Amino acid sequence: MRVMVCVGLLLCLAACENTKTKLYYLDHPEEIKTDLAECQKAGKNTYNCNQASLAEFELQHKGAQIP
Repeated sequence: MRVMVCVGLLLCLAACENTKTKLYYLDHPEEIKTDLAECQKAGKNTYNCNQASLAEFELQHKGAQIP
């Protein structure tokens, strides 16, 4: 029962933020800089911030330009 309650709470918390994965950011590189700038400005360290950072790192090491 506790596990179900914990999973439910985690799902509710995840639904509060429009989560984006690294693959999303790789498909939408124009959003990386804007989202990372917002993370830095607000001092956030959310799932989206981490995923955008991972996507930026991967693109930089592939030699791709981020718009």
